[in-house]
Amino acid sequence: MESKVKITKEQIRAMHEHLSGLSVNNNRKKEDLKMYYHLLTPKDIYVMYKTFAVEPDNSIYSKIEIHCIKPDGKKEDCGCHYDNLKQRLEFESGLMEIDLDANGKIVFIWVSFKKFLGNY
Repeated sequence: MESKVKITKEQIRAMHEHLSGLSVNNNRKKEDLKMYYHLLTPKDIYVMYKTFAVEPDNSIYSKIEIHCIKPDGKKEDCGCHYDNLKQRLEFESGLMEIDLDANGKIVFIWVSFKKFLGNY
């Protein structure tokens, strides 16, 4: 399967808006925020992060948020599109981390497997 897709200006704008709006939406902490591309859904961009907080009743709230940004810039919650944990893990294993450079261009963030394998 081969695919060549251009990320739209609307998607890039929505990525910026989504990332800048996260800190003001609520007082829950967010960490490990990353953006992803998936080969099986090449027109979509994914934003994934962990959110957590201590609730007033002293319980701990935590959730892994996965949001999809469509080519027209619309966002949707993609964390509920799985019937079970196996499907979710299969999908997440195909995500490739991306970022925007200073010029707004998409770049892939590659993990060096040689370094990883060198530790064993």
